[in-house]
Amino acid sequence: MKLLLSGLFARLRGEAAFIVLLVVAAVGAWLYVQYRQVANDRDDIRHRAELICAGVGQDFAASTSTGTASNGQLVTIDHGRGALCQRRVLDLADFKANTDERTAATLAQALADHDARQNTDNQAARAAAEAASSAAQRMESADADADAKNQVDRDWFAAVNGVAGLRPPRP
Repeated sequence: MKLLLSGLFARLRGEAAFIVLLVVAAVGAWLYVQYRQVANDRDDIRHRAELICAGVGQDFAASTSTGTASNGQLVTIDHGRGALCQRRVLDLADFKANTDERTAATLAQALADHDARQNTDNQAARAAAEAASSAAQRMESADADADAKNQVDRDWFAAVNGVAGLRPPRP
């Protein structure tokens, strides 16, 4: 067994340069694959960024613009690649958030207004139903009095007006 291992190590020592070459080639191949994956990811991200920028109407490329400095002079401003697009996307995201917030507030106010109107309508309907019930009872009483007297009078006409939802006649 010892002889077998020593023979194997002797043979490996003789082929050491080739083994090192194989290891270096394997590591190089692995690094190349990793580089290609990173390059593909970078290209994919850049493509997505260009699509997003095109969607918001802004160019992804680096650009320059002119602006006014605090002393009133015109200055040239260099914008890095994607800087104007990023600013535009952030402005749109802020606009969306503000719009969503205002929409929610408007809907909440509309719901509160609707509930208030509904409560007012319910109270008015309840009052109208009570008034109609009371008017019907007064009409029955006035009819009974008119039958007993065999005569319709001012109270009977007031009861008829009450059933019709009109004011009683003036005295």
